[in-house]
Amino acid sequence: MPTGSYSRTDGAGSAWTGRLRRLLVASLAGIAIGFVVLLATSQGLRTIRGGRIGGDLPAFYGAGRIVRGGETPRLYDAEMQEAAQRDLLPGISGRVAFAYPPYVALAYVPLTWLPFKTAYAVHALVMALCLLAALALLRPVLPAVRAELVPLFAASLLFYPIFRAVLGGQNTPLSLLCAAGAAAALARRRDGLAGVCAGAWLFKPQYAVAVAAMLLVGRIDRRRFLVGFAAVALGYYAVGWILAGWDWPLWWLHHAREFTVADYAVDRGNGISLAEIAGEYGWRPLGWVAASATGGFALWTMRRSDIHPVSAIAVATLTAVLIAPHSLYYDGGLAALALIAAGSLDRSTFAVIVSLWLLSWLQPVRTYLPLPPMTIVAIASMWLAAGVKHVNTATPQRPTPN
Repeated sequence: MPTGSYSRTDGAGSAWTGRLRRLLVASLAGIAIGFVVLLATSQGLRTIRGGRIGGDLPAFYGAGRIVRGGETPRLYDAEMQEAAQRDLLPGISGRVAFAYPPYVALAYVPLTWLPFKTAYAVHALVMALCLLAALALLRPVLPAVRAELVPLFAASLLFYPIFRAVLGGQNTPLSLLCAAGAAAALARRRDGLAGVCAGAWLFKPQYAVAVAAMLLVGRIDRRRFLVGFAAVALGYYAVGWILAGWDWPLWWLHHAREFTVADYAVDRGNGISLAEIAGEYGWRPLGWVAASATGGFALWTMRRSDIHPVSAIAVATLTAVLIAPHSLYYDGGLAALALIAAGSLDRSTFAVIVSLWLLSWLQPVRTYLPLPPMTIVAIASMWLAAGVKHVNTATPQRPTPN
């Protein structure tokens, strides 16, 4: 991300990087003040300019209401979801669809004890803290994060997909926290803990399973990693069993597939996966080829002995986003991990990182562009992270396990 830790250290460079740090910190303060003003001046769930407050949070808040009311078997019923969200979408008929596993709905029950506007503010704060926690986990293994935590936090929060996820009621920073936790654990040779972190990401199974599968090809202790991953997976399954019966994965998968098809039809303009781009141009087979090539590149990267563990996780994470049948632009915020890894390990990448950070802000005008800016950012970030060799002696290369 664009912070001064990646630039020159001569007199002119120091002055420039100092100004950049101050600008980023000032921007962070500006975001906080602007968010408070937005909520303080809103009327009900409408801003003073008529915009709706909450983003996608009604889907999660409404799901929490359904579970809290003891109606978990109807969690994916369209009419039930619409009823649970009716007062959260003023002037709008319909719903924001919820398609996550049942245990995710349970996690949002505490927010339903609060008025929705307060819950929205708490959720945004929690997501910002998840982002900060992700950076804190990376501090011991990446020198730039250790030296520039606050400016990096500001730059990451201002990375367009993360900015929109935090303010839009989405959970990308939590995904980033899981990925960062796994990366930090691998860098410290705690493969079991890495499995736990990857397992915690099973609130988005399409990413967690793909990342775990790629890591198993790499130079890790597979047994310990699988034990950690499986322990969390079994815990999640047990919670789902208590909420909705032993067979909940079957009917959840049915609804998840239906949601993917319906959401692709409605939200295809916000998609960034390779399959979605190929489908947009009527070249679906090319999308499969591109996804296969991306997966092959990731698997080759996992086997390299000179790849930093954070870079390896970053490549696996972005591969999961790109090869998924349907990925929305805010999940492209996971590119932050790759940009941070590349910038920390190779300062010569700073100019490219700044360019990609700026490119992310073109995502709102995606309809006028031939390709989604966040797809380009994801691919370029993955390439940057994969191209940086492991030269940090603080976290030595791991030998191949017997």
